[in-house]
This record gives sequence, C-alpha cells and structure tokens, in this order.
Amino acid sequence: MNFKTMLLTTAAVTMIAGVANAKDFTGSLFLPAKGELLSNTSIDHSRLKDKYVARISGVEKALSASETLTYGITDNLSIFGAIANKFEGSKVSSDDYNNDHNFSYDVGVKYNHNFGKVLTQVGLGYSTYQWASWYGHKGNSSEWDKNVNAEVQVGYDLGNGWVPYAMLTANTVVDEHHRPIDYTAFAGVHKTFDKFAVDTGVRYEHDHDMDTDQYWWQLEANYFLTDNVALGIHGDYYLGGDDTYGKTKYEYTIGAQLKVLF
Repeated sequence: MNFKTMLLTTAAVTMIAGVANAKDFTGSLFLPAKGELLSNTSIDHSRLKDKYVARISGVEKALSASETLTYGITDNLSIFGAIANKFEGSKVSSDDYNNDHNFSYDVGVKYNHNFGKVLTQVGLGYSTYQWASWYGHKGNSSEWDKNVNAEVQVGYDLGNGWVPYAMLTANTVVDEHHRPIDYTAFAGVHKTFDKFAVDTGVRYEHDHDMDTDQYWWQLEANYFLTDNVALGIHGDYYLGGDDTYGKTKYEYTIGAQLKVLF
C-alpha cells in the first residue's frame, strides 16, 4: 500500500466512526481555556524524488521532531512556544546538516473570537534558527535567521462535529532589505467523532525566493485515548505546481503526534 492510498484509507475509516465528542482539542482553531496548557509532540519523516535530486542522491529525505506548548492566558487568548530539531545521518536524512543538533524556535500569540457559528482566529509569531549551527561555521554567517509570521483562520460550525475552515499564513524575513513574503493558504474541514477527529484539505504554497506555486493534500487523524490525551498521524502529499528543481516524481511527509491537554 503506497502513501497516498494509506492516507485515503485512514480518512475513510475514521470518517465513518462515532458521534460528536464533548471536547475536541486537536483542531487548529482550538485554543486552551484560561490556565490550561496544550502540549503537541510531533515527529515527521519526509521523502522527495525529482529529476534533479535523482541525479545527485536518488531520494532526498529528512527526519524532524518538535514540541509545541500553548497556554491559555484567557479563554480566548493564548501564547505558544515551540522547539524543533532536524536530525542528521545517512539513515534518516540526506546529510544536509553540520551535526545532529539543528534547532529552530517559535514563539507567538493567538486570539479566538466567535460570531455565532462563525469561528475566527488570528495569530502572530516569531521564528528563528542559526544558519551556521545547521550548516557549519566555516563560510557561513553566525547570525540568526529571523522570521515574522501572521495567520488568519475562519471556520463555520455546521453542527454534529463538522467545521469547514480556511487559513491564510504570511511569512517574511526580518533582516532582508526587500523582505520577500511567502504565502500559504489552506481550505479544508475538521470533523469530530466520539473517539476520533479528522482534519483534511488542500494547501497552496507560494515561495518568493524559489518563485514556485505548489499544491498539497494534507490529512491529520487523531484517536482520543482519554478525555485529554489524543494520539494520531498526519501527512501531506505533493499534488502539483511548480517544481523547485525539476520534474517531481513524488514528495510527501508522514508523521505521528501526541496531544495532551493539562
């Protein structure tokens, strides 16, 4: 069974199970209430094969892990912080990095406001990593790469656990003179069941530096182990658009996550 078939099967199985759950904390529109803390621990593996990569190394691969903590300041306002690491080594990556400690950091704030059944969220974040730490200090700047991110989400509560929604994210580099802006847009649906939650849709990405426009299908499915613990899988699959280097044969990411609401 290939990756795309596996994701379709997972979505089909989870979509036919159960009825609405009392509290679903797995969707992107969810924020913890005042004094609550949401932990999201994730691990991801990606693979890319296109005309350019095949000539150099056959398949480009990467393994990463991250931890995100979101804390409720009020019932509608939360702050978050995240740390992620991209691992090195021929068994898990394409030997792109200088060592096995390639950390990136994110902090930010998110705010929810509902207009009846219309659900909205706005967020502002700051992310950074050190280029020389990732790729080696010889010939690379020791400065930190700094980015500002803004995000807007709008959803509609259809009842019975159905929430179609859209998301727009913009990212820009702080220190560059021209400050190019990259965009990501997503349209999909979140469905809550008794023991499951599924989130799926299509993502569009515009990369200014690469001058590319790409389309992806993404899926996340979670199983509620308890009222405040969910274990799940996630992934995305390249559908088409402008290739970064050459003709893409396939590109995908698959991962697992553990979400805990304290």
